[in-house]
Amino acid sequence: MRNRILLGLDNGNKCTKTSEGYISEAGFIKSNNEPISTSNLLIYEGKFYSIGNSRLSVQMDKTVNQDAFILSLPAIADAINKAGVEGEVDAILGVGLPIVSYGTLKKKFREYFLRRDIEFNFNKKDYKINIIDCRVYPQGYSSLITVFNSYRNLLCNVIDIGGYTIDFFRVENGIIDVSACYSLPNGIITLIVNIQQELLKTNIRLTEIQIQEIVAGKEPVLFEADIMEVIKVMSEEYVENILAKIEEYGFEFRNPSIFTGGGSMMLQKFIEKCSRVKYVDFLDQFANARGYKILLEQELRRCYQ
Repeated sequence: MRNRILLGLDNGNKCTKTSEGYISEAGFIKSNNEPISTSNLLIYEGKFYSIGNSRLSVQMDKTVNQDAFILSLPAIADAINKAGVEGEVDAILGVGLPIVSYGTLKKKFREYFLRRDIEFNFNKKDYKINIIDCRVYPQGYSSLITVFNSYRNLLCNVIDIGGYTIDFFRVENGIIDVSACYSLPNGIITLIVNIQQELLKTNIRLTEIQIQEIVAGKEPVLFEADIMEVIKVMSEEYVENILAKIEEYGFEFRNPSIFTGGGSMMLQKFIEKCSRVKYVDFLDQFANARGYKILLEQELRRCYQ
């Protein structure tokens, strides 16, 4: 019997994450020759990719180039290692799309991943894989699946703050209200870029990682208090603005609100302090990927019954 793995794979614009706990910045540096550092080095089709460097530009349709596929290979390698399998491996993937583009891009995104005889080297280890099946699920709702029993009899808001988009929708008694599914292009990357632009006015240059760590609550030792204050104020305003926008779409924050996505984790302390929301629950940045795998397993069981 051939080796086989099932994997939930979240190809975010900010990070690539899996149901098995792998996470990497969604970027790479490509070169024709081996770079100085071989850390997180992917070799594929004769090219060298230093994974996790230089976040790539935001892409709504990830099938337009090889970027998302290349970023997926180290994630699959990680899953193979954690499963402890050797030799040629058949992979079945559960992946996701924003809820507003799910219907239009689902078929295209599935076919993008279906490939055989894929050979690559990651961190000095050779892999040969076949992606024999791929199922696509809606982001946010997949996160909710991981805590479904706690909310199955309630009306709740689900808000997924990702790198590029904020997806939000209502779920009542476990069923999505298809008339209340929205997406805004104001994900956490827009906040980080706005902070960078504001600090540049005083000739201060911070990287994305530095800013996201400060937003998330880490205390840097090198920066002045006024820099911290700028980031704090802009983060508060960002949260206030996106929640006000969501209210404009008719969402009631007296109902439970479930926040998911890496942006929600980063902004948790600001969301909790905001007077607009009443009851909030936070799902970690791997929740979508875990949800994809749960839905994938359920779907495959139905297929073989």
